[in-house]
Amino acid sequence: MSTDLEFDFVVVGGGAAGCVLAARLAADGRYTVALIERGRSDVNRWIHIPATFFKALQSQDAETILSEADPSLDNSIFPVPQGRVLGGGSSVNGMLYMRGQQQDYNDWSDRHGCTGWAFKDVLPVFKRQEKNTRLDNEYHGSDGKLVVADPSSPHPVSQHIIDAALATGIKATDDFNGASQEGAGWYQVNAYQGQRQSSAHCFLKPEKHRDNLTVLTEHSALKLLFKGRQAAGVKCELADHSVRDVLARREVILTAGSFQSPKLLMLSGIGPKDHLNQLGIELKHHADEVGANYQDHVGAPVTRKLKNAKGLHNADKGLTAVRHGIDYFLFNRGLLTTNLLQAGACVDTGTEGRPDVQYNFAPFAPGAPGKPPLPFHAVQIHPMTMRPRSRGRLSLRSSDANDAVFFEANMLSDEADLDTLRRGVRLAHDIFNEQPLREIVGESVWPITSIDYRSNNDNFDQAIRAQARTIFHPAGTCRMGSDASAVVDTKLRVNGVENLRVADCSIMPALVSGNTNAPTMMIADRCADFILEG
Repeated sequence: MSTDLEFDFVVVGGGAAGCVLAARLAADGRYTVALIERGRSDVNRWIHIPATFFKALQSQDAETILSEADPSLDNSIFPVPQGRVLGGGSSVNGMLYMRGQQQDYNDWSDRHGCTGWAFKDVLPVFKRQEKNTRLDNEYHGSDGKLVVADPSSPHPVSQHIIDAALATGIKATDDFNGASQEGAGWYQVNAYQGQRQSSAHCFLKPEKHRDNLTVLTEHSALKLLFKGRQAAGVKCELADHSVRDVLARREVILTAGSFQSPKLLMLSGIGPKDHLNQLGIELKHHADEVGANYQDHVGAPVTRKLKNAKGLHNADKGLTAVRHGIDYFLFNRGLLTTNLLQAGACVDTGTEGRPDVQYNFAPFAPGAPGKPPLPFHAVQIHPMTMRPRSRGRLSLRSSDANDAVFFEANMLSDEADLDTLRRGVRLAHDIFNEQPLREIVGESVWPITSIDYRSNNDNFDQAIRAQARTIFHPAGTCRMGSDASAVVDTKLRVNGVENLRVADCSIMPALVSGNTNAPTMMIADRCADFILEG
């Protein structure tokens, strides 16, 4: 057995949240901090070059969680890739900086009992984290650690999509994180001067020199350790299969994400009583909602081939790749400095009075999760649900920490989500039919021309179910609330035990309207506030 270690705080999960939280606690200077990460350090070159994030997603630094056959998707399996590396999702994602809508956080407070999490409470945290290279106003900060920038080398095809979206009546925006989220335009991104701005790079790296901070990569948490009802540490398996206890004098904080945080709670006896009893796991606290409330944004990308313009197909092949490499490595410019998914729109297609569909615009056709881009020049307008109503659930297969979770996705089980995608696909077609985009696109790749997408019919619905895919935003499986059945309270403390918190996107009572990377880092920063304020 490896030598046991002891710290004041043990942070479990070195992803987007864990890097922020461990860095904050260590920078305070009063405490010793350990950050435990299952994966390796972020040494993969594909992580740091913005345009190569697809390669990072297909490397050892990511893993794919597979659902059971999903009845709402015609019994297909729903794969959800996740980062397994220092920086987590922030090291392998598309680098879009999106906070969600003000109403999302007000709903957390007003509808879900999360007092202290209204927009007025979280905005100061977003602002203090942010080092925005263009905006500095009541919604943005310029003195933080997280670099937020306009995309470099904007692609002309993406500009055509923006112009076509405006021609349909969608308004223009230059800030999806300002007073209103609605509009079409260029995203702001966590990529700057040819470098991905991950949580590991922006928050953790500047603090790694500290003697009071220990980063333990390739440490897989097996279960939590308790003294009575107090969390006292984590039992870990190392890469050589030896076992080590990492002990916490003060608190253990789980930042392992929406799959691994509830899994670790259940393995440690915190979860649904009957389920844990069936697996022979000693019950520490009955919490029926551990693993419940699973939600994700779901998309159905509308794709057409390009005929009179060139996209990004084969940009990583032959002499073209050589030219891009020279531009990047010698001059720090060009395609490789970009995050590729540079533009999009947030649109109200329903009756809620706020955007309900987000679109990513791409001058190429990304494949389904785990698959390479489609092998031809294409353009994609990708509608996705913003506030899904469908809910899934995670549970354990066994008491063995190495077994995958039992994942029931139920991704389109609520008819409202299917209807949102119907509206999203229709508007995407309207955008394709406007100038200047209409001049450069040809054959429809999806949906195929035989699908009548203008009316609600079985063929259209089946096409959506077959096309539906994750937007990489799993959330909700350790729900925060002020009620007794919530997994964590509004200070992120796990109900029923002591000295244990969860601080990642699993605590979201309802998924935010947009990408989850920035909100996840905000959640971790607020957790640091709660801890350091005592």
